[in-house]
Amino acid sequence: MRATGLRTMLGVHWRTHRSGTLVWILALIASMVGTAAAVAGLYTTPEKIHTYAAAVTTGSALVAINGRVEGIDSLGGVIQDESGFLMALLLPLLGISLVAKVTRREEEDGRLEAVLGGRVARYVPVLAGLIDASAAILVTALAFTLGITFCGVPAVRSALYAASLGGLAFVFAGLAALVAQITRHSRGVYAWSLLVLTVAYLLRGVGDVTKTWVTWLSPLGWAEKAAPFGAMRWWTLLIPLAVGGLLCAAAVLIAGRRDLGSSLVRGRPGSARASAWLRSPVGLATYIHSPAVLGWLAGALIIAGMMGALAKQFVGAVTGNPAMADAIGMSTAHPEDGFVAVTQLYIAIIAMGYAVQAVGSLRGEETAGRLEPRLSGTLSRMGWIAAHGLVIVTGLVIIVAVSSVVLAASTAWSMGTPLHLARVIGAGAAYLPAELLVGGLALALFGLWPRAFPAGWAVFAIVAFIAFLGPGLKLATWVLDLAPTTHIGNPPLGTVKALPLIVLSALAALLAATAAVGFRHRGVPRG
Repeated sequence: MRATGLRTMLGVHWRTHRSGTLVWILALIASMVGTAAAVAGLYTTPEKIHTYAAAVTTGSALVAINGRVEGIDSLGGVIQDESGFLMALLLPLLGISLVAKVTRREEEDGRLEAVLGGRVARYVPVLAGLIDASAAILVTALAFTLGITFCGVPAVRSALYAASLGGLAFVFAGLAALVAQITRHSRGVYAWSLLVLTVAYLLRGVGDVTKTWVTWLSPLGWAEKAAPFGAMRWWTLLIPLAVGGLLCAAAVLIAGRRDLGSSLVRGRPGSARASAWLRSPVGLATYIHSPAVLGWLAGALIIAGMMGALAKQFVGAVTGNPAMADAIGMSTAHPEDGFVAVTQLYIAIIAMGYAVQAVGSLRGEETAGRLEPRLSGTLSRMGWIAAHGLVIVTGLVIIVAVSSVVLAASTAWSMGTPLHLARVIGAGAAYLPAELLVGGLALALFGLWPRAFPAGWAVFAIVAFIAFLGPGLKLATWVLDLAPTTHIGNPPLGTVKALPLIVLSALAALLAATAAVGFRHRGVPRG
């Protein structure tokens, strides 16, 4: 099988997607190296590292979130534990995003048909996309290695840790490439890949808490079992390489045999006539955003349910171990409220991820050529963007509300005492202005400068880094203030003041208005 046109496709991908790829790489490097530098600056003696290790290994709650780190009583182990949840989210997203936008998105937008009209083999665009994604993952892993080594971790262990994270991203890149052959829309690639990530996170959490073989069923578990700061199992890298390679090979083979524009799973024929609801702007927007809502909601429910089930252990560990409370940046005065506050912050970051991806689907509608016909009739630009904005905000509320109910129910079951439902939901709702602000920024990029939309994901990564790790790493106040979540007040543990919520909401509204004005006056489509 000759890869005709591979060099050409690699050049096309680089010219058309280099800005988004560089944004992803730089954001991940900044997050990982920033974490390592902050940890190295905070835990400067063996005694401090030992105190941290003793604190976070008490009970199973933090193990379920960050994984069971072998060699946690070392600087590298602390770095791995502190960045556990963040890297488990961002590295798979790296692989999914880089592949989805150069495979199914290009095919969906009609550009791939023009490319294949030349001397380019049918499977080459997928192969080129996987090569580009693998190169980006390799560069990121090398930068991780250098950055962590510079912070004082042995180079060999740093290399194994970075390689295990790179293997994780590679698996999900291969998964996204295969799903792109199965589903007909790029939003389906994201939805199904995120669903697999959610299941992988659940399996890893269950396996780590129960100390069973279940961990080995998860790609996140493979990265963890490499034990870069413990036993150093280099052979475990063969698992993600083999699985990722098989997924990539299957995607390339299928791409070379299926018809352009088709998919392995064909949707059942729809009705000859669309319903009045589907023909409405809000109805069609609901149909477009439903996969993203369901995918991110599944992740939020996994976090809420798993954390709630471990609430009793978490509260007991924090109550009896002030060092643990200090390590995760919370107080022992009200451990139940602190537990809800920590979990709601995780849910808030998941909701932000949904908001950014949902806004990104608007860009997909434009580049795919589906926006122009919609605007050629009686539907105005303001009507179109307002309908999508309404559906995106509604999805945001659904994710927060449903996951809060599950959190309250699972926590009450674990603790054996009823939990005030309104208090838990109120804590989740308090983060809505911060979530809307990040979504509003992404929408403003779409309205004013759509090609710069990848910067929205960079903002998401920065906010997630500060929200998750900032307090525990005792970052400077001005750095913490960069994240809108900092200004919420840590509900229900802390006091939520009305003024910051009003300011954040006003800024979100201003960004949305800016997006609407920019979208109204710019060209459609715009490259």
